[in-house]
Amino acid sequence: MTYPAPVLAAAVLAAQDVSFLLVGSAALWLHGEPVTPADADVVIDPDTPNLRRLQAALAAMTRSTTAFPPARDLRLLHLVAADTCYGRIDCLLERGRLDWARLVRPSAVIPVADVGVRVAAPADILALRRRYKTRYRTRYKAQHEE
Repeated sequence: MTYPAPVLAAAVLAAQDVSFLLVGSAALWLHGEPVTPADADVVIDPDTPNLRRLQAALAAMTRSTTAFPPARDLRLLHLVAADTCYGRIDCLLERGRLDWARLVRPSAVIPVADVGVRVAAPADILALRRRYKTRYRTRYKAQHEE
């Protein structure tokens, strides 16, 4: 099977033992929806050892020479974006701190290139998209009307 690059990015994170939930268009694609994933949006398990694994995995995957924040700082950030060889990965750190337990319960593990990728339930993916797309559009509109 041929996978879109953002889906492969999630598989690489999973292979590095990073605990996360794939959300966004890549997750919808894995659920069989007819979408083209543009990036990998991942809600990160806020456990400190997991944040260390995330930091190491992103540092290894990045195409940038810019260092990623240390794991201790990841606990305080809302979002970290990484431009990797598989495309952009958006790590939704705040969402993990606030909603990890609720989002992980109905999730499923879907095999991708011999690696299990934990994917949020379709209803949760769509709810997150509605919430953040609306917030982004409102902010964008306000900034450009001034």
